Amino acid sequence: MDETRLSRYLDALEEDGYCIIENAIEPSLIEEVRTSVARLENDLNIQPRGNRAEGFATKRMYNLLDKDRVFWKLPVHPNVLPFAERLLDEECLLSGTTCMNIGPGEVHQGLHSDDGLVNVQRPRIPFMVTTIWAFSDFTADNGATRIVPGSHKFDHEPRKGQKVDHVPAEMAAGSVLVVNGGTWHCGGANTTDTDWRLGISVQYCQGYLRQQQNQYYSLSPKDVKAMPQRLAALCGFTLYKGIMGHVDGASPGRFLGAGHADEVAYAAMRTKNGVAES
Repeated sequence: MDETRLSRYLDALEEDGYCIIENAIEPSLIEEVRTSVARLENDLNIQPRGNRAEGFATKRMYNLLDKDRVFWKLPVHPNVLPFAERLLDEECLLSGTTCMNIGPGEVHQGLHSDDGLVNVQRPRIPFMVTTIWAFSDFTADNGATRIVPGSHKFDHEPRKGQKVDHVPAEMAAGSVLVVNGGTWHCGGANTTDTDWRLGISVQYCQGYLRQQQNQYYSLSPKDVKAMPQRLAALCGFTLYKGIMGHVDGASPGRFLGAGHADEVAYAAMRTKNGVAES
C-alpha cells in the first residue's frame, strides 16, 4: 500500500477509531479462504458455542494458523500489517486469528472494546489493533460489525445497559475493517433467512502484552520452522526490544535456525542496561 493511501486511512483511524480498506484482499485469496473454511467446518464439525459472546448461530474457529497454511497469508498481508505496525509498533505481536461465520437468526453481541482488560486510564494509546476481513459481503442485515465512531476517545468502557448510537460497518467481500483496540464495537445481528456473514479477525497487540490466543502451545515446532520469519516474529518467536522473550539469554529464533540478528541485539541491550551476569 502506498504511503498516501495509508496516511489517509490512518487519519480516519485517528479521528473515528476505525476505517474500511476496500479491495484489500485479492480474489484468489478470497476463494482459497472460503474453500478452506468450508472444509474445516465440515471436517471439524464446527457448531455454534451457544453463548452471547460467541454466538448462538455463529460458527467460530480459533487459532487458524495451525489449521491451514492459507491463513498464514493474512497477518503479514502488505495491505493490512502496516496498520498494526504504525498504530502499535513494528515489534507488535499477533494476538489471535478467529473465523466468525455469522448465521441467520444470530443476535447482536454486547458492545465492548478489545483492549478492555488493559488497566490504563482511557483515552489511551492503542494497545491492540483488530482487523476484520470480509470474505462475504457485510450488510446491516446479515451481521456487519457495529461501530461507535470516536469511542476510542471516551474515558470509560461501555456500561451495562448504556444506549449509544452505532453504525454498521457495511463492506463488500475483499474489504478489511481496521479497528483501534479502544473503539466500542460488537458483532451485528443476522436478521436474514439464508445469508451467512463470513469474516476473519486478525488481532495484533503491543509486544509487551500477553496474546489473546496462546501461539506457543497451539503451533507445532514443524510449522513454526516453516513459517516466513516475519510471521514467526509476529507469533512471538523473536525478541522484543532486544531483551524480552529470550531463552537462556538468546533469541528463540536461534532454535528455529534464524534470529541471529536478534541475539546480537539482545547482547547489546544487556550490556547497555547492565543486566549482564552479576
